[in-house]
Amino acid sequence: MMNWLFWAIPRKYIRSYIVTFWLVMFFLPGYVLGLHLTKLGFIINWLWLDFVFYGWVRAKQTIEGEEE
Repeated sequence: MMNWLFWAIPRKYIRSYIVTFWLVMFFLPGYVLGLHLTKLGFIINWLWLDFVFYGWVRAKQTIEGEEE
């Protein structure tokens, strides 16, 4: 598996990524916390989400014994 910088989301995790992306980027800040993200805040939040999702997928693949 590649490192985070050059990582592509595996096909079987695309739906999870899109749902998580929507929750973290729009629903949680906007509706739950009442925040409006600036452009920089949006980018930082997106990078944080992508890095956390990468770690989750990598851990899940390690536990399941997959190597992609």
